[in-house]
Amino acid sequence: MNKSKQLTKKQANQILQPYHIKADKYMTRVLLGHAAFALVIAPFYDTWILAIAVSGLVTAAWFGTRALLPESSTNRYLASSILGVYVALFIYQMHGLFEMHFFAFISAAILIIYQDWKVQIPLIGFIALHHGSFAYAQFSGVPDVYFTQLQYMDLQTFIFHILLAATVVTICGKWSHSFRINTLNDAITKLQLRASNKKMAEMNKALGRARAELKEKNEELNISNEELNQRNEELIETTNKQIEINAKLTNIDWKLF
Repeated sequence: MNKSKQLTKKQANQILQPYHIKADKYMTRVLLGHAAFALVIAPFYDTWILAIAVSGLVTAAWFGTRALLPESSTNRYLASSILGVYVALFIYQMHGLFEMHFFAFISAAILIIYQDWKVQIPLIGFIALHHGSFAYAQFSGVPDVYFTQLQYMDLQTFIFHILLAATVVTICGKWSHSFRINTLNDAITKLQLRASNKKMAEMNKALGRARAELKEKNEELNISNEELNQRNEELIETTNKQIEINAKLTNIDWKLF
């Protein structure tokens, strides 16, 4: 059962906020790792300037945005865009090496941590734009444009390439949404359990007070019974004395006759 539909957008954001903050911290390490990888592969084709410039700019953008908007959804979409930039950078740095295209799939998988399928949109949008423009430029004869190491990529191959990337992103988006629903459902269940426990605790307190009142009344009743028994004993004793007195008076009356 999807309980998350019971929540407003604001309530859902409040529940997911701690997860987003944690994801932002993890994404910082991921982006720094990408920047380091850009420097690692820079010696292959002497792309130091490009690696330093691009990595420096996107890293500054990331930390700047996090400083200005520490808990904003902007961070998530910026991270997605930056990952797309790194995919393009790595492909260019390695002169179209096919394996560098796999970073698009890795990036889509990483973005699952945000539990938001919409975060995948900037990534796939940037990749589609980059692939389309760079592939067209390379096969149109524009020099120093590196998209693939193939001599030629026909339209059918290119379409399959994009469709496969879109499929992976769609799957990752579906998993993101599923994780989001599970997180919200778990949060609702915990809140319901807390409410039930609180209600149970209040009922136990009320029951404890009722027991205390009952015990107090029983004690009062016991005291009343003791007083009543004592009075009954006094009455019986008084009655016995009256009987004795009456008996003596009767004997006196007989003796007079």
